[in-house]
Amino acid sequence: MSRPLSQGFLRLRNRDPEENPLVTFNYFMEAEDVQACVEALRTIERVIDSRALSRFRYPNQSVQSLVALSASVIVNLRARNANDSTSLEQYCRDLVMTFWHYHGGCQMRKVVDHNYKVLGVDALRIIDGSTFTFSPGTNPQATVMMLGRYMGVRMLKGHKFH
Repeated sequence: MSRPLSQGFLRLRNRDPEENPLVTFNYFMEAEDVQACVEALRTIERVIDSRALSRFRYPNQSVQSLVALSASVIVNLRARNANDSTSLEQYCRDLVMTFWHYHGGCQMRKVVDHNYKVLGVDALRIIDGSTFTFSPGTNPQATVMMLGRYMGVRMLKGHKFH
């Protein structure tokens, strides 16, 4: 899901910079996100059931059995519903998550200004994926690299930042 509606939050545990922050992701809190996930899984089911992939499937194995099998082997350390159902909605809620590329923890105009300066702190900028207000919809490495280069060039050229 490249642009979920559900939003989480980040809080500092304390003032110790060695402590990790508390992060609550709130996956699938919005019904539209659950529906988008279910539709994506249904698309995958149609692809698996397609004639083009028929020779790669065991004839006695249904898509539903594959969903159940994957649900039994996925380990993501998230709490699961006690219900053994393998409904696509429950599958999304219990098992679908992101592994990398969190973003949005340093929101523009709330944590950093339009020049990526940390509000209320002298001589500190944050120029990384945490400042993204939306996901680029792909691996953000190139976007982060270009943002860093753009801001670095501006700083080296001595551009006046408003």
